[in-house]
Amino acid sequence: MQVSKRLVVRKEIPMDNSKDLITSLDVAMAEYYCRNNDFEHGLKIYREIIPQIPDEAERNKIINQYMNYALQYAQKMFLDKKYIETLEQYREIMKFSGFPVSIYKNIGLCMKLIGNADLAIKFLKRFEEVSPDKEDVYVYLADLTYTDIKDNKKAIEYYEKALEKNKNNFSIYNMLGHLYSTCYQDKFKDKQIEYLTKAYELAPNNRIVVKNLAYVYGKFDELQKADEFYQKLMYLNPTHSDLHAYGAYLVRHKRFSEGFKFLQHRFQKEDLKNVSFPQLLTTKKKKWNMKIDIKDKRILVHFEQGFGDSIMFVRFLDDLKQRCKEVSLVVQPGLVELFKDSKLGVDIYTENQIQEINYDYWIAMMDLPIVCETRPDTIPKAGGYLKVPKTKINAYKKTYINNNEKIKIGIAYEGTLASKETDRDIPLNYLYPLMRLPDVEVYSFQVDDLTRQMDMIPEDLTLIRLGKTFKNWEDTACAMNCMDLMVTTDNGVMNLAGALGVKTFGLFNRIVEWRWFKTEGEDIGWYKSIKPFQAPTAGAWEVPVNQVLEEIDKLRCKKIAEQIKNK
Repeated sequence: MQVSKRLVVRKEIPMDNSKDLITSLDVAMAEYYCRNNDFEHGLKIYREIIPQIPDEAERNKIINQYMNYALQYAQKMFLDKKYIETLEQYREIMKFSGFPVSIYKNIGLCMKLIGNADLAIKFLKRFEEVSPDKEDVYVYLADLTYTDIKDNKKAIEYYEKALEKNKNNFSIYNMLGHLYSTCYQDKFKDKQIEYLTKAYELAPNNRIVVKNLAYVYGKFDELQKADEFYQKLMYLNPTHSDLHAYGAYLVRHKRFSEGFKFLQHRFQKEDLKNVSFPQLLTTKKKKWNMKIDIKDKRILVHFEQGFGDSIMFVRFLDDLKQRCKEVSLVVQPGLVELFKDSKLGVDIYTENQIQEINYDYWIAMMDLPIVCETRPDTIPKAGGYLKVPKTKINAYKKTYINNNEKIKIGIAYEGTLASKETDRDIPLNYLYPLMRLPDVEVYSFQVDDLTRQMDMIPEDLTLIRLGKTFKNWEDTACAMNCMDLMVTTDNGVMNLAGALGVKTFGLFNRIVEWRWFKTEGEDIGWYKSIKPFQAPTAGAWEVPVNQVLEEIDKLRCKKIAEQIKNK
């Protein structure tokens, strides 16, 4: 059927230039997407339409709506550990004026979690400046300053601010007690005990609090209190690190029998970080369990980590030889020549030669005091037990030591990273007065100048660097035998001096490492040739150094008198 074209009516479609309804539609869609967790789509629409809204009041209303959803999305991504995406959202929000100041705190936390501690602190400090509700930010700042920046004194400042609004938070009290202890050693004793006691009152069964209290009381030689808290610690599911700390406390206070047994937990400590033990010491295969009779057994004694430990505990080999059939010794390569020339009466190997050794059981070197049933009053060979041939000493002396009548003093002022962590090192500038003494030559036994202190010695002082001539520990031993006196902190050099029986002045900080149970009198217990000089309070090195100078002056006078007598 045909339809006439004249019957078709064409109507004009009306047009509207208004965009109000389109904007409303966009806002409705953006809100819908965000409410249904499609934040990415919804927020994108919000960002497109906001610049197009002419009315300021309406625009601000939509901006606030956008911010609320953007903050929700950022929080969701933060909980999902998508920290970069979270930061992107906060960055978009900050393009608008009047954003919530809590964004600074949130950005700071994100920065911390992606490892940018400097920016984290920068944003958290900004939050501290502008926010009226800032008590929690002090906790964040303290945690960051402590864990990432490692500025303990600043962390104490922030934790103490946080405490003003968190007076029932045992964790803050515990951190303050711990930080005062590690930062100030023997100083602020009352604050250390006050904060930790308050933490204990709030959380009497918290293992970490109890351990920290036990340590602090032990550090200040309040043994009754220390024993009380260490005993409580034993009932709080102690970790290997806790048990090792208890062993260190016991040895430090002359309770060798119990202490060295607890120190066996060193191999399982949870906080070993970058510490690595030799491979054999990480397996239980052929490990002696302290119960099997070794009278007819071949025993392999294995070094652990530091050279100082090997030098110190090798003294027990003669005793061990009386208790078993045969002993083999595995040590670091740098000690082999020295130990062989010392004629220890055992076969000596390095770690890569273990497959050549025929043995029944192995024993870690620092467990030998257990095997030998050692007490503080039965330490063997405290007068010295290592030696080097006279010919090697003479050859070294002829090559490297000045041939004059001056008193020769060898020094060692810093050890490895472990010595820095326990405040055993002395800044070299404290030893400058030794270099100013007349008729004295000072020789450095530092192999590595880790802190570059020898490069900063004043031009009018002379320090002869012997360390660069040492190829192994036997060279060090030869050099020591050319000295009239050694002056050294607690490190491998000091242990070698004691093992050689060389006259030595040992410099100790106020808080000492666990093995030094005796730091007064004419010797240090483990070594008869080492006289201790201890700082009266942490870092007060000028006191023991002045005492050393007085002793050296006596040596100078004695030597002058001998020279006059021999003329």
